[in-house]
Amino acid sequence: MTQRIHREIIGGHLLIIGGAEDKYNERRILRKFLSLAGEENANILLIPVASDYPEFASDVYVQAFRKLGVSNPKVLRATSRQEVVDADVDGLLDGVTGIFISGGDQMRLASILGGTKIAQKIDKLVRENNIVLAGTSAGAAGMSASMIVRGESSSHPQRNAVTLSPGLGFLKNVIIDQHFSERGRLSRLITAVSYNPQNLGIGIDENTAIILNKEGHLEVFGEGTVTIVDGSGITYNEIAEVKEHEPFSVCGVQIHILKDGLSYDVFGRKPLPPPDEFLLPDIE
Repeated sequence: MTQRIHREIIGGHLLIIGGAEDKYNERRILRKFLSLAGEENANILLIPVASDYPEFASDVYVQAFRKLGVSNPKVLRATSRQEVVDADVDGLLDGVTGIFISGGDQMRLASILGGTKIAQKIDKLVRENNIVLAGTSAGAAGMSASMIVRGESSSHPQRNAVTLSPGLGFLKNVIIDQHFSERGRLSRLITAVSYNPQNLGIGIDENTAIILNKEGHLEVFGEGTVTIVDGSGITYNEIAEVKEHEPFSVCGVQIHILKDGLSYDVFGRKPLPPPDEFLLPDIE
């Protein structure tokens, strides 16, 4: 059943970035986004509505993509839900091969974009076409059906360590956390997974991304690591039995830490064998 759900929701590629990706120098992740979107034939739409300063955010990415060869990226220019509702959806999405959702505040993103015609059409494009949908920071967190909107870093999981809210729903049964190692967010991701162990927790470091395709193949790309929290094997979970400010016990959680080039099977919930170049030589 889980595999069927994922196959319905993932069409082309999802490129989910932990935030603070390089936009000025090597731009490795942005180059990968354009490569997936068609290289010199890429037709890009930027969605900066999560930002406090969407015009500034769009200008930064427009300049970055122009330096990488995209002459005229489209931009959803909106600062309110009404402006999103009034946008020329067909014109913005016509011929698009890549969509990029910037960072900011994921609650703002979901409340402005969620349920609109453009969000519904993006969902349909991702399901049915070979396009790439990218999101960074808040744009990453907002991709899932259930997203982290608030949460403090803590030394141990505790019931009130995280607040969840409905996201945009482009990705089912997965919770994304970003700026992960840099902000010490392992405890809050374990807490989020413990709320409902059906959800797979994926924590992504800064200037690091995951590339996820319709076959459920997840590849790590970038300079940091990706932490995967799998609660499907949990045998004991007392999160519902403790007070909000208290720590809780949970047993059977699996944690995987993957760096650039390593892969994970989201459907099978298991790491995949590393490429030959990562294997140590046999010592006789």
